[in-house]
Amino acid sequence: MMTLKELKNLVKPADPKKRVPCAVSLKQSGARIVVREAVGLGADITVYANGYVLYQEGEKTTVFPLHACSAYGYESVTGQQKIFRSEFFDNENWYVRLLMEASDLMERNQEKILSNHNVCSYNPFSEEWKELKDQEQDVLERLVEREMFRDLMSVLTEKQKKAVTLYYLENMKQEDVCAEMGIAQQSVSNMIKRAVSAMKKRLEETENKKI
Repeated sequence: MMTLKELKNLVKPADPKKRVPCAVSLKQSGARIVVREAVGLGADITVYANGYVLYQEGEKTTVFPLHACSAYGYESVTGQQKIFRSEFFDNENWYVRLLMEASDLMERNQEKILSNHNVCSYNPFSEEWKELKDQEQDVLERLVEREMFRDLMSVLTEKQKKAVTLYYLENMKQEDVCAEMGIAQQSVSNMIKRAVSAMKKRLEETENKKI
């Protein structure tokens, strides 16, 4: 496992005076790929030798400087502001912190697009807002699939474990999970949401112990 600290030592920081390239320009730049990871569901994250990170999810992309990923702050499920120092991520798998950055950038990009087109107002009860929060949650779920997944799964019931395994690890559609488990789709959806909430709570507790 390559850690984030090791990766940063391998890659030269991007020139802060230069504008961050778009995904197409980065791909065509000829820069050497240092490391790449498929993170499931048609998404992957790539680090280039010129110091930039490319995250691609289907047709959506975002690019950012590797060394700009340091401390990280977010709002927990209880509404509390949490800040993790850069040292917290140094010895984690290299893509853990980068996926968090990519998730935030993708959400902000989507907010700008929707705002510019007057598609929705950002009322926390709107369907559009819920969709954006679900996108952030989805990236976090894929993030913890790897090194921390087994520990997070330990807090789930057997049915929740099965639903999460079928949906996220085996990439089954919800209707197929329903057929496999013999329960209604809404029940599967609610079960997965409760499972994810429990896993995120466990993740926060684990992170707090490290600080």
